[in-house]
Amino acid sequence: MTLDSNKSIFEYKVRPIYQALVVLVIIALVCGIAQLAIMAGWFSPKIYFPYVVSFSFLLFYALGNCLLSFAEDNQTKYWAESIVSYVVLASAGAGIAYLMSGLTIGEAASFKWIFFVFTFGYVVLLTIMRSMRKIVMFAQREDSGLRGE
Repeated sequence: MTLDSNKSIFEYKVRPIYQALVVLVIIALVCGIAQLAIMAGWFSPKIYFPYVVSFSFLLFYALGNCLLSFAEDNQTKYWAESIVSYVVLASAGAGIAYLMSGLTIGEAASFKWIFFVFTFGYVVLLTIMRSMRKIVMFAQREDSGLRGE
């Protein structure tokens, strides 16, 4: 996929699984680099730092995924793929965080609740974006009807 400077971000069609895979690679890279920095003694973050990284990029995925949903024609299929990708990304991210920190999600401060809030917020945001798309499509149809097109 090449980036076109004349094309809006709302026009790119990127499957949710590819979005999730890119974010998962970024999570692994950031956690790996942080682990190397910790071993080198450059900094000493809290023990639950990998969960902070994983959940930060999970939120990034949720926002990016919702923005990219505008370009999709088949919203139902995109929704299903998005939610499955979100669950896979959240599980894999939590797995990476567990491997890096040695803490389960229940032991890592209040991250279990943060995950619940992110998930609820993601579904609500996805619903809002889908509704906005329907409203825009309806307005465009009405506008072209009034113009006689």
